[in-house]
Amino acid sequence: MTQQINIECPSCSPEEKVSHELIKFGINPMVHCLECGLVYVASGLKTPDKISVRVYVNRIERPFTHWVKLDAGELLHEDEEIVLASGRNNDGNQYIITSLQVGVRRVSSALAEELDTIWARPLDEITFAKRRKARQKHPASLENMIGVSTPSGAVNIVQET
Repeated sequence: MTQQINIECPSCSPEEKVSHELIKFGINPMVHCLECGLVYVASGLKTPDKISVRVYVNRIERPFTHWVKLDAGELLHEDEEIVLASGRNNDGNQYIITSLQVGVRRVSSALAEELDTIWARPLDEITFAKRRKARQKHPASLENMIGVSTPSGAVNIVQET
């Protein structure tokens, strides 16, 4: 997430505002001066009301990237629903958050201002029911063979003598 702000730089322009890249929000926001390259903690910097965060939507047909504006201080979690506005009429499409990325790490929850990327899938492409594998008592027992089709269509049972 890259957001640019204009503030005074203590190194190259203590009197005049220059462009800075906002690296980290929070109590001690970190900025990078685009004029001289200085990286420092900008004390007293006000966190913006809305944060732009990239959303990577992993669709089966065609993945795409979308930007969403979130409220500062909003806490997001994996497996939560997120609505992305699409088109001119802003009809929202529903997506499920599959992962949240802060820097290079994947986390299960994060504040909007900490996020770099939200990974999501369309709600209609998610299957919620997990198929459970049937536990077999013994693979060769007769009750496990009932209903099992064989290539010849018959089951041969051999008794030991």
